[in-house]
Amino acid sequence: MEVDTREYFDDLNKAIEEDRLKHGKKPLKEKDEVKETKEIRVSTTDPECGFMSRENKQEMFCYLDHRTTDIKLNIITDVYVTLGNVHDFVPYLSRLDRQAQRFGFKVEAVALDSGYLTNPICKGLSDRKIFGVIAHRRYHPTTGLFPKWKFTYDKDRDLYICPKTKN
Repeated sequence: MEVDTREYFDDLNKAIEEDRLKHGKKPLKEKDEVKETKEIRVSTTDPECGFMSRENKQEMFCYLDHRTTDIKLNIITDVYVTLGNVHDFVPYLSRLDRQAQRFGFKVEAVALDSGYLTNPICKGLSDRKIFGVIAHRRYHPTTGLFPKWKFTYDKDRDLYICPKTKN
C-alpha cells in the first residue's frame, strides 16, 4: 500500500519557503519524492478494524478512542474512534478545529503526551496560535549501562566509581 505524504510536505515546504523569503534567504533545492510501500494486516473476523503495533503495547486488531478533556472543568469535550493502526496524533488537529467551531471554544493552550510531539502537530498549533505543552519521550539506555550522573567522583584517587562497585 502506498502512503501519500504529499499534502503534508507541500504544506511544510510552503511554510519553509515563506519563512525563507521573509528572512531574505534563497529557496531550497527540490528533493526527489519518496514513495513507501508497507504491508497492511487485515483481520479475518473484522476487516474494518486496524492492527495496532506499538512499542511496549500488546499487538492486536482493535479500534482506538481519542478523547479530549477540558482540564479546567474536568470534562470530556470530544471522543473520536479510529482504527487501531491510526496513530493518536493523526485526527488531533481536525478534532480540535471541530470543537472550536461547534462549541465556540477559544483554545489558548493544550497539554499533550509525547505521542503528539510531531512536526504536523507543532506546526498546526503554531498556525492556530495555540500554546502547546508536549511531553518528550524518555529513551532508556541500553541494559547494563549507567548514565554518567550515577557515577561518583573520587577526588583523592582522581577517578570515577561505577554505581555497581561497592568500594
